[in-house]
Amino acid sequence: MKPGSKQARRKKTAARKQRRPSKTTGTRQYVFFYGTLKRGGRNYGRLREHHVRFVSEGLIHAALYNLHEGEFPGAVPSTVAGHFVEGELFVLQRPEETLRYLDDFEGVGEGLFRRELMEVSGRGRRVQAWVYLYAQPLLDADQIPSGVYSPR
Repeated sequence: MKPGSKQARRKKTAARKQRRPSKTTGTRQYVFFYGTLKRGGRNYGRLREHHVRFVSEGLIHAALYNLHEGEFPGAVPSTVAGHFVEGELFVLQRPEETLRYLDDFEGVGEGLFRRELMEVSGRGRRVQAWVYLYAQPLLDADQIPSGVYSPR
């Protein structure tokens, strides 16, 4: 094989690609908060020891409801144009540990919320992030038309 030939260049490129980490290695996982776990929310302090880092504000395609007399919100996926929920996108630095904690905090085991991957739009990009969606019937729940939760 001649140096500089097409075959030599291909071999060199293949060797370089093998040294690079694969795009799936170390794939980041994100979580989207739209309620009391947002920065400044009454439960945000609980996240300090759980290794999450703020990335940006974002939107999901869902409808937002006040639950339990406004004590906390719940988002429900929506296909209606204009239904968006505003929140914050965080990167998980220890995904398994943090998601276990959040599942417990959000009442996933009791069926209060369920965790789902959803597309989050923010800062001109879209990422897949874990979102906690309300999993109960919406009895006595008031929709928040603005899509922005603020505690009463």
